[in-house]
Amino acid sequence: MEVDTQFVKDVMGFGGKTLKKCYQCATCSVICPQSPEENPFPRKEMIWAQWGLKDKLLKDGDIWLCHQCNDCSEYCPRGAKPGEVLSALRAKVIQEYAFPSFLAKILLKPAGILVYFAIPIILTLAYLAVFNPEIPSGEIVIGNFIPHLHIELVGFLVGGWALLVAAIGAFRFWTAINSEVSKVYEYKLEENAEVKVTKASPRFIECLFWSIIDVLKHSRFAECGTSKYRFFAHFMIFWGFIVLGVATFGDIVYLYGLGVEELALPITDPVKILGNLGAALLLVGSGWAIVARFSDERIGYGTYFDWIFLSTIFAIGITGVAIEALRYVGSIAAYYAYLIHLILIFTLIAYAPYSKFAHLVYRTLAYTWAKSTGREPSK
Repeated sequence: MEVDTQFVKDVMGFGGKTLKKCYQCATCSVICPQSPEENPFPRKEMIWAQWGLKDKLLKDGDIWLCHQCNDCSEYCPRGAKPGEVLSALRAKVIQEYAFPSFLAKILLKPAGILVYFAIPIILTLAYLAVFNPEIPSGEIVIGNFIPHLHIELVGFLVGGWALLVAAIGAFRFWTAINSEVSKVYEYKLEENAEVKVTKASPRFIECLFWSIIDVLKHSRFAECGTSKYRFFAHFMIFWGFIVLGVATFGDIVYLYGLGVEELALPITDPVKILGNLGAALLLVGSGWAIVARFSDERIGYGTYFDWIFLSTIFAIGITGVAIEALRYVGSIAAYYAYLIHLILIFTLIAYAPYSKFAHLVYRTLAYTWAKSTGREPSK
C-alpha cells in the first residue's frame, strides 16, 4: 500500500472536511440503500480515504454508485458525513482522469473561476473585434446580430472538444475500475480458504443499455431517503437538458430542412414550446437544488465544485428566458443578454468533462461495471 497524505488533504479540501471524524462503526454501509451486501460501501472508502490510499480509491467504481442521498450522513453518530466525502472523491476522480490534467486541476479549484470565465470572454471579444457586428435597428432579430451559422460552427467545435476530452476520461476510468475487478471480492473466502475471484461479464453492450435506462429513469435516485429532493431536482435538470436538445434539433431542421430564414418563432410554435419547457425544467430544478443547500444542513452546503455547476445552469436558464422576454417587448437589451448567454453556454459545454456534468459519463460506466460484476444492491 502506498499512502498519499496530500491526497487526504485534497479530499478534505474538495468538501470531505469531516473525513477524520469517522471511527469505522459501519452504520453508513448498513443504512445505504445502494450498497451491496458483499464488501459494502462507503465504510471501506472512508478508511481508505483516511489512510490516503489514492490508487485504490481512483480505481473504486463503488464511489459512483453513491447518489449522496445523505441517509448515511443523517445516521452517522460522529457527523463524519460519508456522503460528502464520497462526493469529494468523485471530484478527485474527475480531476485525475480528465485531459489535459493541468486544466482539470485549474478548473476544479475556486481560483480557477478566473480561467473559467476568462477564456470565453476573450474569445467573444475576439469575435466582436474581427466581425464587428452592429446592433440592428427595428425588430429584435437575434440572427441579424450574430449569424446562426457562426454559432453552429463554434458549437460543433466546442462540442467536439468536449466529447474528445470526455472520451479520454471515460476510457481512463473504465480501464482503471476494471483493473480491480478481480479484487472486488478479495475478502470473500470459501470454506477451503481460497479467494473467490469475480471477473467482469463480457455482456458490455447489454449492461450499458440497461444502465442508460436506469439513468434516464433516475430509478436509483428515487431510492433516496433523507435528501428526497435530489431525485426531483436532478430529474428536472437532466430532462431539461434533453428537452432543450430536442428543441435545438428542431431549430436546425427549421433552418436547413424547411428553409426558415430566422428563428424569431411565435410563442405557440411547437419548437418554442419545447424550448420554454426545457428552460422551465432547468430553472426549477437548479433553483430547487440551490435553495435546498441553503435551507437543510443535512444535505450539506456544498463546495465550489457543486456551486459553479448549479450557478451556471441557473444563469443559463435566466438569460435564456430574459432574451425571449426582451425580444417580445422590443428591447435591444436582448442582444446583450444573448452575448452573456453564449458565454455561459460555452462554459457549460467546453468544461463539461471537468464539471459535475461528467457525472453522466462516469456514473453510467459505473452502473455498467456494477451490472457486469454483480455489484448491484440486492432488492
